[in-house]
Amino acid sequence: MGRRLLTLLLLGLLAGVAAFPGVALAGDPCFHDLSRPPATTGATTAVAIGECTFGPTVTRVDVGDLVTWTNTSAQPHEIVGANLAWGVHDRLVQPGGTATWTFETVGVYPYTCMIHPGMTGAIVVGDPLAAGQASTERAEAAPAAAAPEPVSPTVLVVVGIGVLLLTGATLGTLTVARRRGRVAG
Repeated sequence: MGRRLLTLLLLGLLAGVAAFPGVALAGDPCFHDLSRPPATTGATTAVAIGECTFGPTVTRVDVGDLVTWTNTSAQPHEIVGANLAWGVHDRLVQPGGTATWTFETVGVYPYTCMIHPGMTGAIVVGDPLAAGQASTERAEAAPAAAAPEPVSPTVLVVVGIGVLLLTGATLGTLTVARRRGRVAG
């Protein structure tokens, strides 16, 4: 049993690394077969919630923009930021419903629907890399007033791989639980 779970985790990790499109990794939907819609990007404040997908998957907005998610699917969803730091985690967005969030700080904001494992997206606010370079230049010019270090692309890759591992572990656990339920029932 342990070997099967390890195999599932390793296969998930390998598939994730092979398909890794860049720094912002998002959009592995919760479909139960091997078909996957392509990850999409867009500069818009409107995100469509589909059947286990967010579109665009990676959304670029300006600082201060109000982003609106509209549920175009037939099922309810959540919009939950990493570590519950932001989002609509206190209610479900029903079919036809909307949720909004204003992003006031430059950065990358990954989010998920906690109901549907693998349903993920990311909001990229401003230009995080340019903001990080500007912060570094200011820190060098005035060490006493140094800005926080920007998040490196390497850290984002490691976080992305961690998310893939957690998703694989969740799916593996659900698969094992379902199989046990069928055997016991």
